[in-house]
Amino acid sequence: MGFFPNSITRISFENELKEQLKKLKPGKVLDVGSKDSPYTKMIPFTEYKRLDIVKKTKPDYVADLHDLRSVPKNHFDTVIATEVLEHLYDPEKAVEEIRKILKEKGVCIASTRFFYHYHPDPHDYYRFTWDSLRYIFRNFKYVEVHHHGNYIQTLWQLINTGKFGFVLHWFNPLIAKIKSDKTNYPLGFVIYAVK
Repeated sequence: MGFFPNSITRISFENELKEQLKKLKPGKVLDVGSKDSPYTKMIPFTEYKRLDIVKKTKPDYVADLHDLRSVPKNHFDTVIATEVLEHLYDPEKAVEEIRKILKEKGVCIASTRFFYHYHPDPHDYYRFTWDSLRYIFRNFKYVEVHHHGNYIQTLWQLINTGKFGFVLHWFNPLIAKIKSDKTNYPLGFVIYAVK
């Protein structure tokens, strides 16, 4: 956290992501859609590569996630795809491409937003539910879909984006401590899927 606290969505997401990253074993990691390598301190790895569609970010692989022919098949132990799925025109195809480049028993950790403003980068196509995420990851042998956020945090996110948000933002770390095992108002999801 810098001078200005992260959003409630970001704090909530990172809390859940850290829990899922703890399950990983060291291995070859591919971080897709990442403009830098934000997780190298949290992920055990023997090799860390990045894939992005934008060449100027200097990724190890320049490719569209819908077509990973340039990436070796059955090669990676872990693929990280955080906050990517909502920006894909065909997320089901992209998830299948990820599955192909994972080794047997390889893990994909992905995340996506549920309640969030329109944020094209370069496009913003979808919002997902537990059901849709289980469906698009259905070809994996094992899938867990974890929500982050809850009714209070979602309401707080709405209030925080208003004209008094800059003052309320300082309470985000406190509000992020409110946990819910179940909710109908998630901020987003973190998926843990094993090939």
